[in-house]
Amino acid sequence: MHKLPPQLLGSKRPQLFSGLTEASLQKLLTYAVTQEHGPNHILVQQGDIPDGVYLVLEGEVRTLRSNEGGEEASIRLLEVGDTCMEAVLFMSGPSPISVQSLTQSRVMMIPARIIKQHVLDDSHFALNIISIVSHHYRNAMHQIDAMNIKTPLQRVGYYFLEKHLEAGHDSLEFTLPFRKQTVANYLGITAETFSRVLKQMRDLGISVENDTIRMKDAFSLCHFCDSDTEALCDRKDKDNCKHCIMHSKG
Repeated sequence: MHKLPPQLLGSKRPQLFSGLTEASLQKLLTYAVTQEHGPNHILVQQGDIPDGVYLVLEGEVRTLRSNEGGEEASIRLLEVGDTCMEAVLFMSGPSPISVQSLTQSRVMMIPARIIKQHVLDDSHFALNIISIVSHHYRNAMHQIDAMNIKTPLQRVGYYFLEKHLEAGHDSLEFTLPFRKQTVANYLGITAETFSRVLKQMRDLGISVENDTIRMKDAFSLCHFCDSDTEALCDRKDKDNCKHCIMHSKG
């Protein structure tokens, strides 16, 4: 029987399994298949019927769309503990995206029939699926907004702010989880534009050395904040948040 790695237990448990009883979790893991893939391996091909939901156990994975000319656009960048293909399973048709390993990766695949049956058997699991799909929908809206409205600087700043919030306010530095080329593609900008934006960031008190982002203070990225990132911020509506003070005055 499959077990979750120690790093995915407790508070780090994937959202797909959040709040499930041990018995409910084991019903899913009993049918799970662990796969190992090298870099740039296609787990799911755009246009194919997906086998199930994928959970990243080790490495880095992305979802993407490509056109007939071979041009690609990254849809999501997945780290350890992230899952994908939940929404696609319920589209009742071919996958509109591909899933590709970016590095040497180990993933757990839970078959589609098991996922669909478990949604009927466990209402909490069904709510987890709805929550995940809703989260992806919100992120898709952000991507559309970024591609049509935000400047490259705003796109990078917003992405950095999300990673800063995930790392916690006590740290003035964090590490990019993916290669710069991968992040640039995800943000819809060229590698050259991304490099120029990183130079602009220095004027905002943000330096980038290799994959490490260092900030002058905890508020360096606040002017990239919006209503969604506010919800993740433990300084929201507090006097020590410069952004909130300016927002309340405006």
